Amino acid sequence: MKKIIFVILSMSLIFSKPFLTKVWPDEVKNQPEYEKIGPYKVNSLEFPNLKDANRKNRKVPLKVHFPAKGRNFPLVVFSHGGGGNWDSYIYQVRHLASHGYVVICIEHVDSNNKQVKYYMGRRGGRMRYIEALFRTTHDPEAMLERPKDVSFAIDQAVLWNKDYKELTGKINTNKIGVMGHSYGAYTTLAICGAQPILDYLEPKVSPGKGLAGDFSDPRVTFGLAMSPQPPEGTYFGKDSYKTINRPLVGISGSNDTWKTFDDRSMTAKDRWQFWELLPNGDKYFLWLENADHFSFVDNPKAWLFPSKSRPDVQRISKAMMVLFCDHFLKEKKETKNKMNKEYANSLCGNVVTEIQWHEK
Repeated sequence: MKKIIFVILSMSLIFSKPFLTKVWPDEVKNQPEYEKIGPYKVNSLEFPNLKDANRKNRKVPLKVHFPAKGRNFPLVVFSHGGGGNWDSYIYQVRHLASHGYVVICIEHVDSNNKQVKYYMGRRGGRMRYIEALFRTTHDPEAMLERPKDVSFAIDQAVLWNKDYKELTGKINTNKIGVMGHSYGAYTTLAICGAQPILDYLEPKVSPGKGLAGDFSDPRVTFGLAMSPQPPEGTYFGKDSYKTINRPLVGISGSNDTWKTFDDRSMTAKDRWQFWELLPNGDKYFLWLENADHFSFVDNPKAWLFPSKSRPDVQRISKAMMVLFCDHFLKEKKETKNKMNKEYANSLCGNVVTEIQWHEK
């Protein structure tokens, strides 16, 4: 019997038929409003073999989480970090979906866990893990195609909303948020107007140095970037951020550091440059005391990257995702009562002891 089930599931993947899942457990009650599980039961669909015909049939796997009942929910597109996949932030995205959002998780094929494993293998050069991750940030196919993957996901949402069984009428594509962590933060910033730099790409992309141009999508309402990149790295320069022309939220913390394979380091303090270079107007930056880089990742395999601050950061990030989405996508007036330092600090715990709230 088990063999029969396995064959059926395998055939589903081969023929690109999505899986439908109906699982979402009851959560602990009496939590703060936005941290608490939402009123909607959540279904999921997997589309592992989608291809973008406009980009030489580039493969763009998508996984969708959506309320089982109801219609016209705002859309949120989620971009994973380097070496991740569409389930890297599974608990956060399902939490958001339970509050009345359709969430599409993209798997970026040139910077996912499979690509990192390839670089670590014999055929890929036997790189160390951190070196393999670093390689994906230099690959133009990985870096420059990420924001285009987001636009493709939005295109798919428009099609699904018109005529796709479980998703017809579910999605409000006039209200769209984009979120991501680490490499996914780069995706978020780029789709909201930040211009990447060409300086470190291999092979080189003409003209070789300077800004890569506009990768934004006008359909995106706002972005939320966890561990946003500062200038003077491989992603952005000091002139990259001034073209961000819509609401943006950044979240980082005092232990949000990163070290490259050649022993160069990005300190948590460096990330403040991102905030200082942002133009004014509906911009927010939350600084979590003692939050580290991997605390933003939460899935069944997150234990591979231990983090003492993860329980606190996850509680805070889940609440803030719903809060900002309710504000910018659903335009709920009551969000104004909690868009402040007092509410943010009410979510602190034993490790994340303080949250600085900045806005301009």
